[in-house]
Amino acid sequence: MVEIIKISLTAFMLSAIIQKDQGLLLWYKNIINKLPWYLCKPLGGCYQCFTGQAMLWYFLLTKPFDLVELGFFISAGILLSMIWHKIYCLLK
Repeated sequence: MVEIIKISLTAFMLSAIIQKDQGLLLWYKNIINKLPWYLCKPLGGCYQCFTGQAMLWYFLLTKPFDLVELGFFISAGILLSMIWHKIYCLLK
């Protein structure tokens, strides 16, 4: 469970930095915005999609494959990223 919290928070914050109009990763944002939407979103254009991709690849590379666990891992990460988003919006 701790892994889910760490990965979802890290992925959300990276996505938030990417989506800023001015910031450290503006050059990356300009590159991915030129891609079709189905590539842009998982590469950082959407915090939920980006978190889902991070969770998917972490699970596939570090855990034994179990479809139910994979679904839970990704869903929990995306749910947490939505919570991080609500907190982030309140702090803005």
